Amino acid sequence: MSQGTKVKEHLKRYGSISALEAQSNYQIWRLAAVINRLKNSGLSIKTTIKTAPNGAKYAEYRYNTAA
Repeated sequence: MSQGTKVKEHLKRYGSISALEAQSNYQIWRLAAVINRLKNSGLSIKTTIKTAPNGAKYAEYRYNTAA
C-alpha cells in the first residue's frame, strides 16, 4: 500500500493525522510531502497549526469538508 493510500485511509477512519501519528503508525517521515502530493491530485485537505503541551508547533491535516 502506498504512503498516499495509507494517509487517505487514516483520514477517512480517524478524521485527522499529524506527523507523529504518521511516523509511529506508518513509518512515514515526510508527511507534508505526502499531503502535498494528495492535494496536487485533487484532494481538499486543511492544515491546522497546533501547539503541543511543551510549546512545540506541529501541523494537523484533515479533509476540508468546506471545499
